[in-house]
Amino acid sequence: MSDWRLIEGDCLDVLRDMPDASVDALITDPPFGIGFQYGDQREDTNDPRSYWDWLRPRYEEAVRCVHPGGLVAVWQAQLYFRHFWDWFGDDIHIYCAGKNFVQLRKVPINYGYDPIVMFYKVGALPLCPTKGQGGSFRNVDFFVANTAAAVCDPRRLERAHPCPRPLDQAREIVRNFTQPGSRVLDPFVGSGTTGVAALQEGRSFVGIEREAEYVAIARARLEAASARPRLDLAI
Repeated sequence: MSDWRLIEGDCLDVLRDMPDASVDALITDPPFGIGFQYGDQREDTNDPRSYWDWLRPRYEEAVRCVHPGGLVAVWQAQLYFRHFWDWFGDDIHIYCAGKNFVQLRKVPINYGYDPIVMFYKVGALPLCPTKGQGGSFRNVDFFVANTAAAVCDPRRLERAHPCPRPLDQAREIVRNFTQPGSRVLDPFVGSGTTGVAALQEGRSFVGIEREAEYVAIARARLEAASARPRLDLAI
C-alpha cells in the first residue's frame, strides 16, 4: 500500500499543527477567489484584496511545512495574474496548464490555460529529478491536459466535484518537478487528483479537505490508486 493520509478539517488549523519542513513539495489548487459557485456555496471572496487576505495565512503555513529546496506549485486564476509577483515573490515561474477542451464563454478571448505559480523554496538546492534517478522527465513550463476526459467520462468519481483537475496534468507536474519518494502536500484536496497523481508517480501524500462530500470522493480515489500498480504515462 502506498503511503498517504487524508485529513478532514480547515487547512489553516491542520497546517498550524504540522512541523516545519515536514513535506518535500506543495502542489495545490486552492479556490480562486472569483466568486465561484461550489455546489450550494459561493466563495466568500470576489476581489484580489479580500482573496489574498484569505489565502495568505493558509499559503504561508503550507510553505512553512515544505523542506528547503522543495517544489511549491499553486494553481491560480488568470484574472489575478498581475498580482502574482506581489503575492508570491519575484522569483516565481508561471507554468502554463493548457487544456484540450475549453468551456467557451461569450467573450472576445477565452482562457485556454490556467497559470500555476511555481518555484523551489529557497534555502537548499532544488529537490528536482535527476537523470541518475532513473526514468525520464520533462522539465519545461507547459503541458496540455486531457480536460475533455473529466467532462465526458461519466464513470469518473471526480465528476462529482464542480471543478476537478485533469489527472494527466497533475502527474506531469509531480513526475517532472519532484523527486521519487517525495512527500507531497495538498491542503485543498477537492476530488483528490493531486494525491492520486502522487501515488501513481511513486510519491507519498498528505492532503487536507474541509468538505465532507469531497473527502469521501478523494478517499475513494486514493484507496483505489494505492491498491493499483503504477502505470507509466507516455511522455
